[in-house]
Amino acid sequence: MNYFQIILISIILNSCALPQFSFKSGGSETKEIDAKSVQVDYFQNKSAIGGPFLGASFTESLRDIMQSQTKLNLVDKDGDLQISGNIKNYNISPVNIQAGSETAAQNRLKMTVSIDTYYKNNDSIGLTKSPFSAFVDYNSDTDFSSIEETLVENLNYQITQDIYDKIFGGEW
Repeated sequence: MNYFQIILISIILNSCALPQFSFKSGGSETKEIDAKSVQVDYFQNKSAIGGPFLGASFTESLRDIMQSQTKLNLVDKDGDLQISGNIKNYNISPVNIQAGSETAAQNRLKMTVSIDTYYKNNDSIGLTKSPFSAFVDYNSDTDFSSIEETLVENLNYQITQDIYDKIFGGEW
């Protein structure tokens, strides 16, 4: 290898940098979130339908994402960052109505969660009764009770990722 190739390769390698991440609030001012712990309270299901597992499933999904995607310690009380709320809506509606028939080819399961946050140092995150929604479509001829848990896992993933992005990444 000649001298020119060595210099070119070293310049290319030096210009490639790994991305750096930090915890920033989702508000209009993107300040660092100087927190060491996060508290995720139980999310009660306040919708008209939905099994008893719904609140526990969502709460655990949100706790999981906070543990897997942040360095914050998960605590039961007095967290530097506190997240609370409830499941406001959980419903099924028909979509893709078939021509010449009154039946739908697919149904849509939609869930809406209301979120409140509190940050001890200053409440720069500012989420108060902020709604987060997601939906998933499934074939109407499928037995809902046999796939409900899988559909809820999908909804939980979508909503918890949106919450994480809003708190730590701002508007995407």
